[in-house]
Amino acid sequence: MKTRGILIVLALALTLLATPQFTAMPTGIGSAGNDGCSCHGGASDLTEIVVIGLPESFNASEVYEFSMTIEAQDFPRAAEDSGRLGGYRILATASDGSSGGLVEVIPSDLGHEMDGGLTHTSDGNMQRSWNFTWTAPADDSVTVTMRIYGNAVNGGDGSGGDHWNQEILNIGGINASGTSAPPLTILMTAILLAIIIIGLGVLWNFYQRDPESFSMQNFWSYLKPWLSTTDHKEVGIMYFLFGMFFFLVGGLLALLFRIQLALPENDFLSYDEYNSFFTLHGTTMIFLAAMPMIAGFMNYILPLQIGAYDLAFPRINALGLWILVFSTPLIFTGVWTGEAADITWVMYPPYSSLNNFGDLGNNPGTTAFIAGILMLGASSTLSGVNFITTVFTLRARGVDLMKMPLFTWSVFVSVFMLYVSLPAFVVGVAFLMLDHTMAAQFYTFGGDPLLFQHLFWFFGHPEVYVVVIPAFGIVSEVLATSARRSIFGYKSMVFAMAGIGVVGFVVWGHHMLTSGMSPFWRSLFMVTTMLVAVPTGAKIFNWIWTLQGGSIKLQSHTMWSLGFLITFTLGGLSGMFFPVAGLDIHFHDSYFVVAHFHYVFIGGIIFALFSGTYYWFPKATGKKMDERLGLWHFLIGFTSYNAAFWPMHALGIQGMPRRTHTYLAETGWAEYNMTITIFAIIFGLSQLIFVWNIIKSASKGDKVENDPWGGWSLEWSTTSPPPTPSFAEMPTLRVDTSRHHGDEDKAGFVENLVKGKEVGN
Repeated sequence: MKTRGILIVLALALTLLATPQFTAMPTGIGSAGNDGCSCHGGASDLTEIVVIGLPESFNASEVYEFSMTIEAQDFPRAAEDSGRLGGYRILATASDGSSGGLVEVIPSDLGHEMDGGLTHTSDGNMQRSWNFTWTAPADDSVTVTMRIYGNAVNGGDGSGGDHWNQEILNIGGINASGTSAPPLTILMTAILLAIIIIGLGVLWNFYQRDPESFSMQNFWSYLKPWLSTTDHKEVGIMYFLFGMFFFLVGGLLALLFRIQLALPENDFLSYDEYNSFFTLHGTTMIFLAAMPMIAGFMNYILPLQIGAYDLAFPRINALGLWILVFSTPLIFTGVWTGEAADITWVMYPPYSSLNNFGDLGNNPGTTAFIAGILMLGASSTLSGVNFITTVFTLRARGVDLMKMPLFTWSVFVSVFMLYVSLPAFVVGVAFLMLDHTMAAQFYTFGGDPLLFQHLFWFFGHPEVYVVVIPAFGIVSEVLATSARRSIFGYKSMVFAMAGIGVVGFVVWGHHMLTSGMSPFWRSLFMVTTMLVAVPTGAKIFNWIWTLQGGSIKLQSHTMWSLGFLITFTLGGLSGMFFPVAGLDIHFHDSYFVVAHFHYVFIGGIIFALFSGTYYWFPKATGKKMDERLGLWHFLIGFTSYNAAFWPMHALGIQGMPRRTHTYLAETGWAEYNMTITIFAIIFGLSQLIFVWNIIKSASKGDKVENDPWGGWSLEWSTTSPPPTPSFAEMPTLRVDTSRHHGDEDKAGFVENLVKGKEVGN
């Protein structure tokens, strides 16, 4: 232990020694100083900035005089520095994203413009007090944020000396709209209020059960078991509800920046707000919505399908959930101060790695965002270990590997992919955090930004399959049951999922075909990416053949799975354009990518999750979802989804870039964007039908028997909802999964079940 401790201390010491040391820049603070300066030791209260003369509110175009003085204690200088004393940088930005007016120094030779702000010259570096004039903007309905940075040369006792500080002043125009908050703040406040209302709703529901004996102590006694549960079914329900809530949050974020893009040259959102919106949208949908919802199905269904009484490590499973919950505030940190993360969900450096050492990506929200992503990696690690161990050790008698249901196989393959890819991601984000907070040299300051892209996409592309493959499993279960026959080509389906898992690790480079890759590697990644279509195509044909040979009964879950077949196939076909390097040069970072990704992600994953919810809802609640509401949800959702995302292909072909704040009217993109926005809003509203169906059916739905659909896997052999532990006696599987059963088997699999010994706790 001593040796290990010494090695850790030495590693930290080497890291600190590797941190670059800087001296003051005599010509001013440029791009390295919008939020601090890399040429100085760091922020410190030892340096104080005194600003006199700026008004509390301004008149349009009026000129104001003010002064800035830096007060700091001097420390002995290590070497002669030509009499330098201090420096400054001033940035003025209006609340609508426009210029915050003109700031000039008196006399003019003491300052100059650099990187969009005023900073000192060599002569200005020789003093600690300066006089300025500020010409206010012509629009007096905005609020101007004046960011004033200053440093005192040798005015701090640190590794670099020259510590700096900042003063941020908000000056409203006389016609500014009072204290109106930014749209992002208003949105997130509304979401916070929604959480509070949900909590009050739960409280009211508990009160209504027995008003006479109600007390907060009794309510806590009701709530505490849910907060401390380790039962895989209850943990699964909480995973699903958490993911469903953030699916709605992420969708609302998307609708807001779709409103921004509905019209050319729109100013509904500022640049900063737009950047934060799409950053939080992508992160929320992938890490806080899709993955938790899939984890909910994994937790609830997998142990039931293999006859296990719970997961192998119940407490670790619950810990994974709560790490996810507590990492979420870090993702959204900075929203209420207007400093939410704006580095996109892919977090590319150098933008994401610059903080006190540069003017980009510099806000507390970005730092907390990166920390939250690291915690999500820890949550996935803890959750994944359970599924692998459970499949290997807790299968009931007769549940051989080649007799497991395809959903269980899909979870097994996807978790293995996650375990192989996740270390690269965690290491890459940890390096990013060190760059961002300590000016390490992994990606910037002499490092290689492309290194992060390799680490990220080595995880990022398998991650797509990590969430898509369980969707394959859900669709396989639903279509087989709906067709009233076992899946066609069971073994080929298993091998296809395993093949996707293997090939998925050698295709990450197609995300980087435009990054300067050599022709050899471009060709290699082109070929391997196209190979993914082979096992994926085999699965699609197997599903079609399963339907062709069956007797289909259309239910809500069936329709969503059929919708999945259409949209996922279309998304896969559009994806085959990107491995072709010549085409990728045109389509890369265009709206064609947005269309493809959403066809795979929503059409492939979310549609399957809808299908799984309708399919397994009776098992979890003992009640059936309303089929009429389910039909309306499908018809409105499926049509509006295609009407919203199909035109994005055309926009991409015409050259509209993704992540663009606005566009000019003469581009000809306005009609498509308006259409997309209208149908995106309709698609978003259709999800309210789904939410209402869940709430209504959970309380007033028709009660069902243990096996309402005629399913044949083990979860349908226990009660609905299942007891705790899920099987009081260990079941034995006696069924040939290659057998095609017809209408006579629609009663289910229960007849093929022989009970065995009791399962221990």
